[in-house]
Amino acid sequence: MGTAIIKEESSYNATSQSRKWWLVILAIPVLFALWLVVTIFTMSIARFVPLTVSAFLSTYLGGGIILVSYAAALLSMVAVYSDRQYVRNHSAWKPTILYYLMVIPLLNVPVACLYLFFRHRHIGIP
Repeated sequence: MGTAIIKEESSYNATSQSRKWWLVILAIPVLFALWLVVTIFTMSIARFVPLTVSAFLSTYLGGGIILVSYAAALLSMVAVYSDRQYVRNHSAWKPTILYYLMVIPLLNVPVACLYLFFRHRHIGIP
């Protein structure tokens, strides 16, 4: 009976650490790049299409991307915590708590890129 509990706990730790929390962190710069592409595209076609089309693109599509980006920034607190534990257990790199600054909008893009760069250097996955 005692061994079953130990096996369940070890399988829980293995599954909780094997989750790909770095994907949430990767979503931050990807969503920023997508928003930038939509904004540049909207600005470039604005004089050739009716106002309703460019307003739809900038309001709904751009605004939706921004809302998803804010959700990813808020979820980055959990993602950084979980991924820091995974990285500490599987490499010599010990990420600092400064990566929690990823929750601040506009600061989160360079911080996420730095985190992913150093994570790739030490783990090699993203």
